[in-house]
Amino acid sequence: MKKIGYVFVGLLLLVGTIYFLFIHERRGIDTVYLIPNGYTGCVGVFYEVEGKPPLKVQNEKIIHKISKDGRLETSSPESFGWYSRIDSGWHNSEYYYVDNQGKKVKKLNWEKDINWEMTAEDEYNGNYFTFFVGGRDDASTPQPECFSQ
Repeated sequence: MKKIGYVFVGLLLLVGTIYFLFIHERRGIDTVYLIPNGYTGCVGVFYEVEGKPPLKVQNEKIIHKISKDGRLETSSPESFGWYSRIDSGWHNSEYYYVDNQGKKVKKLNWEKDINWEMTAEDEYNGNYFTFFVGGRDDASTPQPECFSQ
């Protein structure tokens, strides 16, 4: 009888471990940034801007269509698509150059083409996410100064 108890406890621990490691994943929605072809410089996504359209989900990914000046203003909150209101959860981000019709022309490499990224908040811009498109040599503007007044 003791042997059956040990087997049961062992199986229970195994199932619990498998669930925790592989099934119970804190997952947010993946994001895609569509950037005008050839754009180099700071990109900013500005959240909770009154009168602006909300972000859209397409093929289970949040689509960010960046304008030619490197900005996207949306009425959506920063937490749109997150696992919870305070935790984005695991998600992938993809960055693409797109032509004038919005067709993807090049996938950008995060390590080579995206120099840095950060979330910030200030009185002028409110809550926003910013990143730099271009190599390290192109990143002459320090992070905090990209969209500061």
